Amino acid sequence: MDDAVRDPVPQVATAGEYVALLREARRRSGLTYREIARRASAAGHWLPPSTLATMLGRTTLPRERTVVALLAACGTPAVDVDRWLETRRDIEARLSEQGRREGGPAQVPAGPSSTVPATIRPSVGSVPPRPEAPWPARRWLRLALLAVFGVLTVGATGALPPPAAPTVDSASTGGCPTVLRQGMYDPCVLSLQEHLVADGLTVPVDGWFGPDTTSRVMVFQAFGGLPVSGTADARLFDELAGDRKVPVSWPQERIRKHLRQMFPEDPAGAVEVARCLSGLDPYRVEVVEDGSRRWGLFQFSDVEVSRFGVDRRTVLDPAWNIGTAREIWSRTGDFGHWNCAT
Repeated sequence: MDDAVRDPVPQVATAGEYVALLREARRRSGLTYREIARRASAAGHWLPPSTLATMLGRTTLPRERTVVALLAACGTPAVDVDRWLETRRDIEARLSEQGRREGGPAQVPAGPSSTVPATIRPSVGSVPPRPEAPWPARRWLRLALLAVFGVLTVGATGALPPPAAPTVDSASTGGCPTVLRQGMYDPCVLSLQEHLVADGLTVPVDGWFGPDTTSRVMVFQAFGGLPVSGTADARLFDELAGDRKVPVSWPQERIRKHLRQMFPEDPAGAVEVARCLSGLDPYRVEVVEDGSRRWGLFQFSDVEVSRFGVDRRTVLDPAWNIGTAREIWSRTGDFGHWNCAT
C-alpha cells in the first residue's frame, strides 16, 4: 500500500488545508487524473478528470461524493475514508457556525446536502478488476440513470455543463441525446464505451467521445453492416444489445509473425511501417482532414478500398490487409507507397 493511503488523516482547520491534503494524496498515489477517473468508475463512482481538476484547484470544501471517489480510486481503505469524511464534516460544521456568527454565507459546497449516508455509501476498498460490461435488458433506463447522475455530479462540483446536446427524444433514448458524436462528454458516452469494450473493441472508458471512440464506432458499424458515420444513434445501440459483431482481434505478436512471413525480404521494415501507420492495431481507423478515412494495419484510404472492390469488413481483416500490402510491395520493391516517418 502506498504512502497516500497508509498515512493517517492529519487534523486540519480550513477547507484550503483539506484540499491541499487531497492534492497530496493524489500526488503520492502516482496516478494521473485520467487514471483516477477510470479507477473511480471501476469502483462504481463518477469522477471525470475535469471534475477532479476543478476540485483540487479550489480552496473550498469539496463534496463528500467526490472525496469518496478520489480516495477509492487511490485505494484508500474504507476505515480511512471514514476518517477523511469525519474531518470534512468537522470543517463544514465550523464554517457553518462561523457563517451564522458573521451573518454571511458559510463556505460550504453549493447544492443539496452533500452527506453520503453510511448505509448507501459505495465500497471504497481496493479497486476490483473491471468486469466485462453487461448490456441490461432495459438499456435505455440505464442510460437515463447515467445521464441524471452526470447532471447531479456537475451540479455538485460546480463544473461547467457540457455543450448543448442535440434534441432529446426521451421516449426512444431514455434521456440521452438522440445522436452521440465526437466532442461530447457525458455518462451516455461512458455507457457507449463500456459496450464497445464488451464487444471486443479497446477504447478508453472515460466518458469522452474523442477520436478513439469515433474510430471504434466506425469499426463496429463496418462489421455490423451499418452506415459508417462514426456517430452513435439508437440503431447502433440496438445492434450493441445483440450478438457480438466484431471478430476477435489479432494480438500484436501474431501480426508481427505474419508480417515477417509475408515480407521475408524486409521483415523488420514491414513491421516498422505497420507500427508507424497503425500501431499494429488491425482495427485502427483514422479520419483525415477532408473527412475521408484510412483503414486497418496499412491504412488504406476510402478511395483505395473502393478501387479494390471490397467492403470495410474485408479491409479490416489483418490477413487481407497485409496480403494487399504485399501485392503493392511486389510491384514497387519498397514501402514508398506509404508515407510514414519511420
